[in-house]
Amino acid sequence: MAEIAAPAAAEQEPVAPDFAAIAMIDDDLRPLTLERVPEDDRDAVVAFLADADVLEDLQARGMSADQVAAAPNAALEALTRPDLAHGLAFAKIGDVSARTQDLVDRRRSMRQIAESIRETGGCTVAEFGPDDDLAGIDKFDIVFIDYYLDDKVENGERAEQIAGQVHEKRDVSRRQQIVLMSTKEGVRAMRANFRRNANIEAASFAFVSKLDLDEDWKVKAHLDMLARGMQHSEALGGYINAVKASAKAAADALTTTIDDLDIGDFAYIQRIALHEDGHPLGDYLSWLLSSQLTAVAFETGLREQQAVIDALEFPVGPFSPAEPSVAVASLYHNALFARNLGKLGGHPRATEDSPIADVPFVQLGDVFLTADRGRSVVILSPDCDLAFSTHGRPPDRNMSVILMFGDPNTVTTPADKATDASTEGMVQGTEVYRIDWRFNTFRTVPLGELTQFLQDGGFELGNRDRLRPIYSIKLQHELGSHLTRVGPPVMPPISKHARAKIRYRSVDGVSENTLDASEVVVSHFKKKSTVMLTPALISKLKLACRDHLELLRTQLEAMPEVTAEDQKARKPLAAKVQALATQIDGSDTWIKLFGDKPLPAEGKCDRVGGCVYIAHGAGWVHPGPPAVVLVIGEPAYSGNGDAQDGGNPADGGDAPPPPTGAPIGLAPAAAPEVALAMRPVRRAEARAKPAPRDA
Repeated sequence: MAEIAAPAAAEQEPVAPDFAAIAMIDDDLRPLTLERVPEDDRDAVVAFLADADVLEDLQARGMSADQVAAAPNAALEALTRPDLAHGLAFAKIGDVSARTQDLVDRRRSMRQIAESIRETGGCTVAEFGPDDDLAGIDKFDIVFIDYYLDDKVENGERAEQIAGQVHEKRDVSRRQQIVLMSTKEGVRAMRANFRRNANIEAASFAFVSKLDLDEDWKVKAHLDMLARGMQHSEALGGYINAVKASAKAAADALTTTIDDLDIGDFAYIQRIALHEDGHPLGDYLSWLLSSQLTAVAFETGLREQQAVIDALEFPVGPFSPAEPSVAVASLYHNALFARNLGKLGGHPRATEDSPIADVPFVQLGDVFLTADRGRSVVILSPDCDLAFSTHGRPPDRNMSVILMFGDPNTVTTPADKATDASTEGMVQGTEVYRIDWRFNTFRTVPLGELTQFLQDGGFELGNRDRLRPIYSIKLQHELGSHLTRVGPPVMPPISKHARAKIRYRSVDGVSENTLDASEVVVSHFKKKSTVMLTPALISKLKLACRDHLELLRTQLEAMPEVTAEDQKARKPLAAKVQALATQIDGSDTWIKLFGDKPLPAEGKCDRVGGCVYIAHGAGWVHPGPPAVVLVIGEPAYSGNGDAQDGGNPADGGDAPPPPTGAPIGLAPAAAPEVALAMRPVRRAEARAKPAPRDA
């Protein structure tokens, strides 16, 4: 592998040119005083401040023994200085008061975050406690609010109240962003409820983990994201408010319309439009009224705000450190399918003793799935052929019903080569499916035998969804002639968590850090897959690079340098050590890693930046040093050399033995990777910077 070049001194654009002032509201931004120390521990903490080792530590922090005795509150605050590491005093205070030690750690961590934002953003950062006066809060461009603002409260109610007050006090003529923050990852899943409870517009709200603010480059990346998002927050906020107002007005108008319909109107619609063909009145009214609601809500006054949104573009990303919400998938499912059509049965007006009670009443686009979601089938006969009535138009039991079969697959799995058409975005429970249709599977079944045929095929008849007309007609055209095509809206990227690991060579051998499935997100869009590198994931890659650097330095120190030949032999490795050290200490490489990166083809390993690579599946060859590899979707192995599952990036397995013939060490005598013991990374984790923690 070619040597890593030191990061170029690229010209950096300002991170947040529009940010003049940022506010942070957190209980750990209050100065640490004896009043915050548990009452039972205060005397012990005061005595602790007179300890000789503690006084020596405090002297290094700028406080003499006399100053400590005269101002114990200032001494406690000195232990939280953000520019100094924890010293001996911090280690010893845990024996006196574990709660006070925790307060010192949290206070120092929050001061570090505030200072990092101050220096990186080049703006004013004001620090508030939850009890401080919020007068003038409207002058701040961004307001960070901690979720847990009180040690005695285990929910975010107080933070919701304060966030609501901040949002109410905002100057509506300027953009202001409220950013919820927390150390606890569980808060990320509660961010939508928090926003709704605080009555904050979605366009003015974001979430960030405190764990993603522990390094300057992460702070820079998040401020950059917020700056890009705020450029569009006013337009999006206006559109969202307009939709809310229009939807309420449309609901009122629809209510008025329904109230104006009397029994004669319903009878007229059924008798004139539906009676002869047999179409059910309720289904027809649902279509008619939903069309009315859509027209009134979105095709009247909302057009002006729509024009503003139509002009928006988001060419530079990312705009959020989190994956798209499930709400996106639900929106597209509802655009694709009519839901909850109920059990397959006879005509709604057929009585139990009717001779046609057993004839199934189906429509174009009805989709049935097997219980295991392994197969699907769709009805593709025209509605005019399927329609029948209990009066005047009896069903033809021998009429052929056109069926086409497909395979429901998770959206992140590649489509089979035999796939002719796909329907993406079907939500079943918590899973998002893509149905891959195969034209050569179509067949016809007599209408009178359809129910039994579906039962014999294992399809669930208790409920069904129905493709909306535009999508069912599209399938009809594709199946029939491919001459007339309906172009529906492009589906959005669908994301899913994937299991993965980080693999590299360290002084302990071949090291692996198995990642939790929640840490890696694989997105699929237009048959292309990408991996989202989040700040937290990049931090682990960076730690692995540090561990790998230790190996290179160890090997360099072991190389002789007596003769000219020795010195010449050392140069390539010395250059790699220097380049990797420069990369680790800089910010550019890590910021450029942030965002979506292409998922390599199965069995491939591609470099994404610096010494960081992404590998997919099995059979890939580990690059030469220096190299740290994020492995996605590698199949599990049983121990006898047999793969236990596939390389699905959404269902990646445990680590297999690395391929033989792909050693990753530097010494010529190094054994192949397969001969080295696998073990989780410990050394890198031990050197990790202490993360801030919530109350």
